[in-house]
Amino acid sequence: MCKLGENMKNNLSLITTVIVGAILIVGFSGCSAKGKQFSGFKTPEKGKGMVYVYRPSGFIGGGVYYDVKNQTNNDNIIGTLRNGGFIYKEMTPGKKILWAKTEAKHEVPVNVKENEIACIKGGVGFGIIVGRPELINVDKSICEVEIKETHASID
Repeated sequence: MCKLGENMKNNLSLITTVIVGAILIVGFSGCSAKGKQFSGFKTPEKGKGMVYVYRPSGFIGGGVYYDVKNQTNNDNIIGTLRNGGFIYKEMTPGKKILWAKTEAKHEVPVNVKENEIACIKGGVGFGIIVGRPELINVDKSICEVEIKETHASID
């Protein structure tokens, strides 16, 4: 009789683990980028530059997403960066400051050059309540490799 009780406990524990796992998977998948997979850089209009902000897919901070804003242009939103996603914006050449905020603000300077593409890699660092955004400049050669697995970060 005692062995039967142990088996029921083990089965209940297994069922609980499966249910919690399924809820986490469904919950986190709702926060991931859902647009078309990246298929190549767009050529900026003559006299403009293009800025790509991308975030490789990852489990840590997977449920956190944030708006990326252009401080140099009245804090206009470039887009919402989701786990495994990318956004892009054509801009006039010059020095810009892009930023994002959850519980803390993080800024990154970007030098937009005429007829060129600039890349910013996004991520999520540890925070007290929610993950904090991280934005760093990356060389286009690194971006070309990492951005391939991302999808358009659309709502």
